[in-house]
Amino acid sequence: MSDDKISSNPAIDAALHLDGDPQKLRAYYDDWARSYNLDIDSAGYSGPVCGARLLQRYLADTAAALLDAGCGTGLVGIELATLGYCCIDGFDLSEAMTEQARASGVYRRLNGGIDMLRATDSFAVASYDAVISVGVFTPGHVPPEALEVLLQLVRPGGLLVISTRSQYYDQTGFQQLIDALITNRRLELIELLRDAPYNEDGRAHYWVLGKPIPEATNLGK
Repeated sequence: MSDDKISSNPAIDAALHLDGDPQKLRAYYDDWARSYNLDIDSAGYSGPVCGARLLQRYLADTAAALLDAGCGTGLVGIELATLGYCCIDGFDLSEAMTEQARASGVYRRLNGGIDMLRATDSFAVASYDAVISVGVFTPGHVPPEALEVLLQLVRPGGLLVISTRSQYYDQTGFQQLIDALITNRRLELIELLRDAPYNEDGRAHYWVLGKPIPEATNLGK
């Protein structure tokens, strides 16, 4: 990760220069939890609104089971609830951030202390109609392979809505992973918004990805 400044906000910039180590991330966000919303609001953070509205475009059923992966203080959940969704679960690496999300009152179930790369230890495979993750695939946080873990949690025929901060996309193998998953028919690209609004310091790509329903095998008689 480059030492170049990414954000004009010191707290956000420091987060974007972490090295992805779960213990360091957890400690940083535990300390940041109380002032997090104020910091990102001052930076004009629009990711939760963009992600939630994009999900709504492809999932009309407001009773669908949704998972907010890396829920932070609950900003995505709040936007989803505003749009009428009522069955929202969430998890985050930071217990303190999860407590902030719990105070929103919009989540059905919340789990703190969850490493995204090990999320299948805490959530059943193929148990959600859609998984949304905004603000997580960003510098200093999770590797692209976390997408494969989230994919396991989605039911066949379900959706993934993911944001990738532009610097993250440029500096990781996220596109290569997407291409491989599509080639192997584990994923399909439904929509990609490139360089869309994210915050005052940068842009992001927003992905709507589908998990294909396996083709029925003709066993004959």
